[in-house]
Amino acid sequence: MAIPALAAPAAAAPREAAPPALVARYNFDGGATAGKISDLSGKGTNLTVRGADNGTVAINTEGAGRYAAFPVPCATTAPCARAILEAPNSPDLNPGVRTFRWAASVRVTAAQMKGKANIMQKGLAGAESVWKMQLTGKTGRAQCAMTGKGTTQAFTATSAKPIADGAWHKIVCERTATTLSVSVDGVPGTKVTIPATLSVDNTMPLRIGGPNFGASSDMYHGQLDDVYIQVG
Repeated sequence: MAIPALAAPAAAAPREAAPPALVARYNFDGGATAGKISDLSGKGTNLTVRGADNGTVAINTEGAGRYAAFPVPCATTAPCARAILEAPNSPDLNPGVRTFRWAASVRVTAAQMKGKANIMQKGLAGAESVWKMQLTGKTGRAQCAMTGKGTTQAFTATSAKPIADGAWHKIVCERTATTLSVSVDGVPGTKVTIPATLSVDNTMPLRIGGPNFGASSDMYHGQLDDVYIQVG
């Protein structure tokens, strides 16, 4: 009696990568309550409005939504009104070497560009490590920047075109295993190669609108909406 041939084993189903995890999101539609802006991701990383020299962050209405507006540039030599949004340090905001994406919609004019402008960041250059979204001072191009722990070497990806034109633009920064990239309104900018070992893990707060209140800090003077951060 012939022995029937054994059926080939079924192929294993392809393993799907886990979707990115949303670790912070702010759309400002709920306004500020007692100086706090809620984190819509459910992680509880709420923002606190901080100001110096009578500066504050206004929550303005446009259509069916709302957005954050930062103090305008100062034309005098007197102390200028400055403001930032700040969230405490959180493990969720320290990506290490993982895939990491940070994004925001911004609206800024050329007149609001008074040098380099830091839109959002965690960490400071030359201290531990940093991830950052900023605008260049000369042309108003969007940039995504990273510096890893234990090194001073900075990596920067730059948008294809300037965005300081008074229109809303969506900026997306992304770090994968060995690349750092930027896109504006879906249009890719430069993509730079980074070490797979580049790790961002620091004890600094998340700051939006500027790095600190130093006399020469790179403050952002435009408007902001739809901020989100993803890991994985």
